[in-house]
Amino acid sequence: MPAAHWPTAEDLTRLAAQRRLRNAHDLALRFVPATGEKRAALDFERRILDTGEVETRSENWHDVFHACAWLLFPRAKARINALHVAAGAAPAPNGRNPLRDLLTLFDESGIIIACADVPLACLLANFEWHELFWTHRERVRAAMDFTLFGHALYEQCHAPYDGLTAKAIVVPVTPDYFSLDKPQRVARMDAALEQMLLAAGAQGSPLAAPRDLQPLPLKGIPGWAAENENPAYYRDERQFRPGRTRDRAGSPS
Repeated sequence: MPAAHWPTAEDLTRLAAQRRLRNAHDLALRFVPATGEKRAALDFERRILDTGEVETRSENWHDVFHACAWLLFPRAKARINALHVAAGAAPAPNGRNPLRDLLTLFDESGIIIACADVPLACLLANFEWHELFWTHRERVRAAMDFTLFGHALYEQCHAPYDGLTAKAIVVPVTPDYFSLDKPQRVARMDAALEQMLLAAGAQGSPLAAPRDLQPLPLKGIPGWAAENENPAYYRDERQFRPGRTRDRAGSPS
């Protein structure tokens, strides 16, 4: 990224060309200035798929971080874009079906959790925040890796507030993952997400609706906030909620 000025659409396109970014139709990705015309979200996605053009507003953090997401996770972003267009409009008030709701939430507020310790993933799924992030703090540091995906989440992290919550997808990994450097880890997560998204919405897929995303209070991650060096921090239910209620059969309701 240029250091002396806001990255322009041309700067972002140059980076995309260097990294050989392509969309799901194998068209070169290009960032183009936004026209200012109000455009429906589905039309925005359709233009990316049909032409490779990503409308990008000038000097806008949200749109710059959106470009960064494409540069970091080109395979997953291309799959999300194609799934939006394939799903099309729905009769719901927001015009999206459950799968598109999931895709939108993850695209805006997603985080990827690479996890090599199944019991830790279970604590996460059960909202056992104190147990996970305090009792097993060192295990979390050794066996879980947190990578922001959502471009709105990057923007919010300029000034993270109490209760800032990401929507997570957990990716199982083997311990050798943690020997990789950060660019290698990001590339590994990009490929893993692409594979998970290939089956999204299908019968039996773990990714079908918003409830399949794991809520994660960002400031609870060890090292992400000075406040969480105190075990009492994780008892604050305004941030660390006890989890979803369950129906009589024991499944989330």
